[in-house]
Amino acid sequence: MALLYTPQKKLNKPQKITAKIIELDYQGLGVAKINGKTWFIENALPQEKVESLVTEEKRQYGRAVTKKWLEKSPDRVVPPCQYYERCGGCQAQHIPIEMQREAKQSALFKRLAKLQQEPIAFQPMICGEPWQYRRRVRLSLWFNPKTKQVEMGFRQKNSHDLIAVGSCEVIEPAINDLLPKLTILLARYSTQKQLGHIELVAADNGVAMLLRYTGNLAEIDRTLLLNFAEQENVMLFLQSDEAIEQIYGCLPYYQLSCGVRLNFDIRDFIQVNRKLNEEMVQTALAWLSLEATDHVLDLFCGMGNFTLPLAKQVKSAVGIEGVSEMVQKAAQNAAYNQSNNIEFFQANLDQPFINQPWANQPFNKILLDPPRSGAAFALNALSQLKAEKILYVSCNPATLVRDAEILLGFGYKIEKSAVIDMFPHTGHLESITLFSTK
Repeated sequence: MALLYTPQKKLNKPQKITAKIIELDYQGLGVAKINGKTWFIENALPQEKVESLVTEEKRQYGRAVTKKWLEKSPDRVVPPCQYYERCGGCQAQHIPIEMQREAKQSALFKRLAKLQQEPIAFQPMICGEPWQYRRRVRLSLWFNPKTKQVEMGFRQKNSHDLIAVGSCEVIEPAINDLLPKLTILLARYSTQKQLGHIELVAADNGVAMLLRYTGNLAEIDRTLLLNFAEQENVMLFLQSDEAIEQIYGCLPYYQLSCGVRLNFDIRDFIQVNRKLNEEMVQTALAWLSLEATDHVLDLFCGMGNFTLPLAKQVKSAVGIEGVSEMVQKAAQNAAYNQSNNIEFFQANLDQPFINQPWANQPFNKILLDPPRSGAAFALNALSQLKAEKILYVSCNPATLVRDAEILLGFGYKIEKSAVIDMFPHTGHLESITLFSTK
């Protein structure tokens, strides 16, 4: 049989483009137009002229990374983080915070304004401190075979490689103070190759820590970790291949200004920005204009972050969540707070729910806080409940706009909206929008 030889194709050289930046998108990317095509360019500000390396090119748009500045903007700031150029955690520290906020607000408001002719009462952005705001962080661990040391840090930009860090500008001081101590602790760990990652949460009653490891935990390491937890007063959780166990401290919790206390497990989802979560909850309750006669439905309720505070002001509240463990935690939190007018149910909201027993109740107001994928699959059934107000908390402007268009088709209108600066120096955009019947 003849063997046919096919010469290997030569790899194309990386393509470079030169562009003048005209504006910022909400993710902090510079926007440029070249021959009618829109380009999104990392680390580029309006009025800058940059030479960039193409990372992706489609028919209608392309993406690139700045490699050289031919003209620099006077607005550009020096990032305070020494790891910023390589770390993948933040994307916008080179942008003044006011410019970051304006780009996010402008992007969302323009998209929503196109959806209806009736004017929308856009509200001022809900802001907090731009630094030291994260109360939760996950740190990767890697045993470096060259140095024979454990490295702790974050993933590099566009890479799975680790960048070791000794501090972080956006996490709360209580966590930051632990980082150098953890470096010393891990250097004494006897089976360093078994280490996976660390999660740290600054709760209202102290810092909780989860250490992920593989294999069997040596007794010497268990003692080492326990002594560290006692010395630093850390609530310590260990996760093996099978399960999570708590070996020191009590259950973490956070408390809202209305007096509600929410207990949570180390892996439970909580909003990472302590101050703005408080303001978001208060804004949601105010916009819904809650009254003592209201019956409120909270979809994607988690462990009751919104449900418990709103229940204090209404006749009854029902929380729906897809994860059964979170439903149990929400019910436990309701019992702890002696909230007797709340019921929680587990339901897959991507399935029709109008015939569910809980959906037959006369809800006049609805709150939903869906994941990034949005709530399109639930809106048809939700609209059949005919609530007078729907408050939508979003972490993705694209799915919010899509879902808003669906709600408008069901006869609702956008009454008001605001951006929440929940994640400064990143491309994430949180918002809150109120829909009402026409």
